[in-house]
Amino acid sequence: MDFHIDRSEEGSVMGRPVLTTMQPAAAVLPRLHTAHTLADASLHLAASENFIKVVDAYWETARTAQSEWSTWRIQDRLKVLRRLRMAVAEDPRALAKSVHRQNIAETLAAEVLPLLDACRFLEGEAPRILRERTIGGRGRPKWLWGNSVVLRPEPLGVVLVIGPSNYPMMLPGIQGLQAIAAGNSVLIKPAVHGTPSIQHLLTLAKSAGLPDGVMQVLPEEPEAAALAIRKGVDKVFLTGSANTGRAVSHELAESTTPCVMELSGCDAVFVLEDADLNLVSDCLLLGLTFNQSQTCMAPRRVFVRHKHADELVRLLKAKLENRVRSVLDQQQAQDGSSASTQPAGVRFSAPATRRDRMQEQLIAAAVQQGAELVVGSLAGGSCEDQIGVVVLDRVSSQMSIAQKDLFAPVLSVIRVESDSQALQENAKCPFALCATVFGSRASCHELARRIPAGCVVINDMIVPTADPRVPFGGRLMSGHGKTRGQAGLLEMTHLKAIVATRRWFKPHLHQPTVADSEVLEHLIRLEHAASPLQTLKALPKMIRATIQQVQLRSKSIDFLQERSTQGTRS
Repeated sequence: MDFHIDRSEEGSVMGRPVLTTMQPAAAVLPRLHTAHTLADASLHLAASENFIKVVDAYWETARTAQSEWSTWRIQDRLKVLRRLRMAVAEDPRALAKSVHRQNIAETLAAEVLPLLDACRFLEGEAPRILRERTIGGRGRPKWLWGNSVVLRPEPLGVVLVIGPSNYPMMLPGIQGLQAIAAGNSVLIKPAVHGTPSIQHLLTLAKSAGLPDGVMQVLPEEPEAAALAIRKGVDKVFLTGSANTGRAVSHELAESTTPCVMELSGCDAVFVLEDADLNLVSDCLLLGLTFNQSQTCMAPRRVFVRHKHADELVRLLKAKLENRVRSVLDQQQAQDGSSASTQPAGVRFSAPATRRDRMQEQLIAAAVQQGAELVVGSLAGGSCEDQIGVVVLDRVSSQMSIAQKDLFAPVLSVIRVESDSQALQENAKCPFALCATVFGSRASCHELARRIPAGCVVINDMIVPTADPRVPFGGRLMSGHGKTRGQAGLLEMTHLKAIVATRRWFKPHLHQPTVADSEVLEHLIRLEHAASPLQTLKALPKMIRATIQQVQLRSKSIDFLQERSTQGTRS
């Protein structure tokens, strides 16, 4: 199976389908117009062959560079990362401007700062995480006494990172830094419009001393990723939608290439009995507006008790209206226009020129099934005029909108009677990326342990997960494996076990005897007795069986030596 960009879905959201299936004959062709003539077809084929050669060259360079890079001491590799971090810190705005986003402050906060923090984390923690270590004797079976075990994390080789469009520099950048810190070379396939920022980062890395070929930027076309996979990368790290994950998994299955997939979310917010509703509404406002809510861990479902739901919805609606007024005032100040006639409370951003049809249908269906549209609008029974944030109240978990990976500022308020019911309703959603819990610290921790999610944030939203120590990854349809933190760094390695045995005591190499089964039987009783008394009872039986085994082996050796002597005489 091959995958390509569906142009109607690309460029803005990670949660929408980015990769879809196509016929194998056109699998790896670059983005060209349809060939209507024989000459056009020849040009199309030539371009295809050149595209394949380009990706092959990237792969060959990466493989060659990795063999040398992996021999560098970890301290020397991290010196390159430190110089890179210092270079970015000298002019962070330059890197931020290379990202395809208008808001520089948001880019500095969401892309540059987390990247540098992750880099510093590697500088300080990678030597400890990646060091070779010897396991102690605790847990070693008695019959394997003398065994020593060394665990050695080793580089994977060539790693492919497929980046998303919502955080086009930070997410693939952090994964790329972890890859090279672990001794790999890395091929980064950026999202649409993601090349400039990754290329800028690569230029700085080379200036910091990163050897050529250790990090390379592939073309943005998904065919580049498909070709790299078929050429033979050692692991794939994908951040994308569930549909993308399925398509890439199918491609990886052919070669059983391992992968880490951080996929879509439909993240839940749990509002406990003692939650601060003002704090909850502030955090929901952030989640619905930060990066246009194009964040995989942005809130999509809120579980709140009936008696608190009205107040929470009122607070959130009022804060959204205030945000709209603030945005409109800023726009008016910038362009000198007269006061806007847009109705406050239902508008947040500029009118969308293209809407996701699935989103439109899901919102309309939810309203038809009894949900209440408290923020947003449905003009003419559709969402064509819908602008910005949508808040639906009285949604049920059975509704499709509460079970889909919408990558847009759409929030469903689900009313419940208890925390247990909230957990039951949450389980009806197939996605389990992140969750947020609001309430007293003790109550939040208790509930957090029961929530099936890769990460649970308490009394905050999104921002705390930028901590470079936090591993990130989902469950169920939200993916598998981890990125970032210690777990993410270890995902960039293969764990090798080196086992050394005692020199002289190797009874398994001796001649078999009829007493072997009895020895093994008493050994099992000795090792796994239910009580110390039973262990003592098994010990003399074990000794007698072992003596018998030794005697039989001695007789066997004498017999074999005698036969050997007779054979020599004859």
